[in-house]
Formats: sequence, C-alpha cells, structure tokens
Amino acid sequence: MARAKRLLPSGCRFHITLRCNSRQFLIAKALRRDVLLAVLKKAKQKFAVKVYGLCLMANHLHLLLKPTDAKELPRLMHWVAWYSAMALNRLSGRCGHFWEARYFSTPIHPKDHRRMLNTLRSIHANPKAAGVRKGFFDPYSNYGHYSRLQSDGISEWSPDFLKLSATLDGCARRYERFCQRYRHHGKAGPKCHWGSRMLKRLVSHSRTRSKQKKVSPGQQRLPWDWDVRLNQVPEDWHQDAVKFRRANGIRDGDIQFRF
Repeated sequence: MARAKRLLPSGCRFHITLRCNSRQFLIAKALRRDVLLAVLKKAKQKFAVKVYGLCLMANHLHLLLKPTDAKELPRLMHWVAWYSAMALNRLSGRCGHFWEARYFSTPIHPKDHRRMLNTLRSIHANPKAAGVRKGFFDPYSNYGHYSRLQSDGISEWSPDFLKLSATLDGCARRYERFCQRYRHHGKAGPKCHWGSRMLKRLVSHSRTRSKQKKVSPGQQRLPWDWDVRLNQVPEDWHQDAVKFRRANGIRDGDIQFRF
C-alpha cells in the first residue's frame, strides 16, 4: 500500500518529529547530541532552510523549520537522517536502522501566528514535560536563543517571535511570560482494541499487573548516567556543539533538575 503523500504547502513552516528506531534511547549521551547539532549546522550550509525551533531528547528530536522551497523538505530530511545515522552508528559501534521509518511533519501557515508560537513553546517545553528539567533552559534546546537573545550558530528568531514587541528585549520578556503559562497535558492511555482484549484472556491471570500510571516511552527517565567518554568527533563539530550549548545551556540562577 502506497504511503500518504506529504503536505508541502508553499511558504509554510514545518514542525518535524524524528524518533529513534523502536523508540530506544540512542541519543541519550551528550556526545551523540553534539553530533546531531553538527549535522544540523551542515544541513543549513547545504540547504536553504531556517531553523526556528530545536530540541534534542533522549530518543527523539523536534525541529521547527522553514525551507525556502517547501518541496525541498523531503530531500533535506532524507539527508539529515542518512548523514546522522551514518555518523552515529559509526560513533556508537552499531549497525542497522537508527531512525524510525519516517519522520512526522506538520505544516503551519505563515499567518497562523498563535499556532506558530504554541508549537515553538511546546518544543521548548519538552525537557520540562519529561521531568528532565524544572525550567525551560536546556543545553540541547534553543530556548536560550530566544530568552538570552544570543546567537548559537544554528537557530534564527521566528518572525512570530519578533512581532511580540517593538524591541528584542520586549520580545524576550513576553515570550518568557508566554512560556511560564504553559501547562503540560499528559498523553492519553493506549486504546484497547479487540486483539488486545483477546490477548489478555489468553494470558494467565496469576500474573500481577502494576497499578502505576503508564508513561510514554518517550517521557521515561533514563535508568543510567550519561557517559560521554567515547570516540572523539571532528574539532569543528565539537566547536559547533560548544557554541550552541554555551548559548542555550543552564547557568547559575537558572532553575534546573538533574538525575
């Protein structure tokens, strides 16, 4: 059966979600996220695209992009997925599929300013919603680019963000207040279809079932400490990641929560 054709309306921004294969925590280590930052920097040099929103989680990533030509989005994402998979497989000593079969993309009309800001905020709220951080600052999210008004080498300010006030400082303050009003709504539990009900009858009732609230695999806390003592990456890749992390990372006085 043929896959559904992507919606690629001209002039739109696109909210991209790309997950690791089988939702494994393949990009939990900091060094692997550094590689992803370097790949995104290379993608900006190779393709005509603007990166408005960015957040790298342990098993998936979120991007808010605006390609100059919307029809170039599949080619752009194919290159990002291929190049990053090749680099990360080599770095981690693994083989096979690194990403899921297909990325998710949602077009946002350029005149839909409210939806654009809501999408940007939801991307920046991912670490907080997952319980990784108490606040919005994270070294692998570009929230600091909007709050501190500093260049991180990859991100650009969204036109909708620049319309919040007449000055950049005013835009940053209003966006911060907008983010503070964010309230996370948990994902609904999985629907029980007829096949699931039949399987439950076949399984012995003697097994005890956990009464704890189910958590989406993408929102679980990692059961191990991050270890970045792996192979070295090229120096220019390292510098690109350092610049991004310095602009967006947690500083003294920022609210944070670490494992």
